[in-house]
Amino acid sequence: STSSLVSTTIMVRIATGLSRQKRPMAKPCCYVRFLLIIASLAFVLMLSLSHRIYTREIEPLLLHHQYNIYQPQPKATIAYAVSLTGCGAKDEAVNKAAALTDGAAVLKHSIHLSSIQNPESGSKYDYKMYAFVHPEAIHCSGPFTKLGYEVLIRDTPVNITEIRGDFLRERLPKSGCCGEKEFIKLYAYTLLDYPVVVHLDLDTLILRPLDDLFDVMIDDSDASSLARNKIPVMHDAEIPKKVDAMFTRDYNSINAGDKHAGVQGGFLVIRPSQEAFDEYVQIILEGNFNGGGWGGQYGFYWGVFQIQGLCAYFYDHFHPETSLELNRCVYNLMADSPREEPKTDGSQSRCLDGKDGCEDCQKVDLATAKTIHFTLCRKPWMCHSSTKTNRKELCKKLHHEWFRVRKDFELTERAKNGNTSRDLKDFCRGDGPQFYVPMEL
Repeated sequence: STSSLVSTTIMVRIATGLSRQKRPMAKPCCYVRFLLIIASLAFVLMLSLSHRIYTREIEPLLLHHQYNIYQPQPKATIAYAVSLTGCGAKDEAVNKAAALTDGAAVLKHSIHLSSIQNPESGSKYDYKMYAFVHPEAIHCSGPFTKLGYEVLIRDTPVNITEIRGDFLRERLPKSGCCGEKEFIKLYAYTLLDYPVVVHLDLDTLILRPLDDLFDVMIDDSDASSLARNKIPVMHDAEIPKKVDAMFTRDYNSINAGDKHAGVQGGFLVIRPSQEAFDEYVQIILEGNFNGGGWGGQYGFYWGVFQIQGLCAYFYDHFHPETSLELNRCVYNLMADSPREEPKTDGSQSRCLDGKDGCEDCQKVDLATAKTIHFTLCRKPWMCHSSTKTNRKELCKKLHHEWFRVRKDFELTERAKNGNTSRDLKDFCRGDGPQFYVPMEL
């Protein structure tokens, strides 16, 4: 810059002038060296200030948009969605509020850290947050808007009185966590402005970018070919030419060797499609569900009436070879056991997925995990992790990761508000949910 050039000229002239002056007899060079050092330090300081003024105040828009120095253009923007079906009972109100606010905040921040918004992540993809909110949960959805989620009020996509199958119509409202209201997750398929939608539960966390998954679903370029070789899948399955959905399966909810394991509903990566959404609605209304599950085959396990059973029925029965089962020790890691309960005679129990050998997700290296899900390890805001010996140590590590991201989020928010204090309260002051210290947003 001009100011830098002028500063340089002045410093050179000063140094030259000093060198030409009549020097005293005693140690003449020491004074010159001292002055040159002072001048050099002043010059460096002026350059630094000049650079900061130029980049941060004079031309920030030029640098950001034209030269793309600080934030390169994303390959695409991925929609991330969560669903809120209710606000909890009165006796759960305090902890439920903490779960909603803190869970939503930490989840979003983990997505941010694994996106192009964080240059250190190496990701090529940007993100946009959505929250599908059932009408019965509107009054507790305020924190989502404050945190930057776009809130979409959505009622159950079907009128359950119109379900033609008696078995499903009568049992659906009382099943699972939230009956028919869980079907609002299906609205993820209607976010048609995005090439991929990731629907997550609030008790999940993104540890590393999911670019490989997105590359495979979005294009057929070399990037997609490379990504196919890097995605850990279950049972060495071949990746379909076109992938419309990726997920993990919940083997802990079935008997060993059952043919159709349910989809784990806390982590769904799908290609948006109005046609798929409409087909789901028609499948539910048809109500082809009996004691054997959807179509008499897909069941019986926790969540079979809702997303876990419905998605398995949709992709395995109606649309085979369009989905991909991901390695559950890498994606949606829950620290689950791969086998039945140990036998009393000491012999090895069977693998729940029906295979001869099975990977133990209780013993994985956390450095290989992409996303985690707090189910068996319990929610971080419960201030009490699993006590089961086999998964105890890993659960502690998973909780540590959640609190690490929470701390980073709080420090980031404080910095935005001009608060440079780094003192944070203890997150858990005892054992149990009553000892959890909610964030102050």
